[in-house]
Amino acid sequence: MHQASCPRGSARVRPRFEVAEIARSAGHQLAQSHPLTPEQHRVLRDIARCRTAALGGHLEVCPACDFKHPAYDSCCNRHCGKCQALAAHRWLDKRLDRLLDTHYFHVTFTLPAELRGFARSHPVLVYDLLFQAATSTLLELGRVPKWLGAQLGITAVLHTWSRKLHFHPHLHCVVTGGGLCLDPQPQVDHPPHEAASFTPLAHRP
Repeated sequence: MHQASCPRGSARVRPRFEVAEIARSAGHQLAQSHPLTPEQHRVLRDIARCRTAALGGHLEVCPACDFKHPAYDSCCNRHCGKCQALAAHRWLDKRLDRLLDTHYFHVTFTLPAELRGFARSHPVLVYDLLFQAATSTLLELGRVPKWLGAQLGITAVLHTWSRKLHFHPHLHCVVTGGGLCLDPQPQVDHPPHEAASFTPLAHRP
């Protein structure tokens, strides 16, 4: 039994729709109509059971008015948006601490469609190579005096699905609009209204 402040007066606002409800109502149909990997089955099961009696829980009790409220345990699956909400906020806070005093550009690298099948069977290898190819390309381009002549700052985030939930691995890169000079000068800035030409990326071997 868990002793807590009275939950009677604190309204628990829930979103209109939750992924867990979709998993519970349509998860079986999804598994029947689409081939899922063992990991995907586990994710679907965990999200469907998250914060339900199936995972157990505890009882919150107000010592003043004896109000009781059941609180069920979380699944803690890394793919569960509800469980990872706090971790996501903490990750963003750490990224904010690393922001530099400059403007930024958003650059996207997409895995060719011909490699998606290979990526499904070898995700770690393909995603590592995608990160390496994207970041090394940006860093190399940034060092060229014609374009910037400086060491760029990059934050890259992997997305594996499109907005329509199709398998579509791609990287979102937040790139500094300037960088550390390769010579003793402190920094080089790129005009915020003038995006660098990324035409050389198409011709890079």
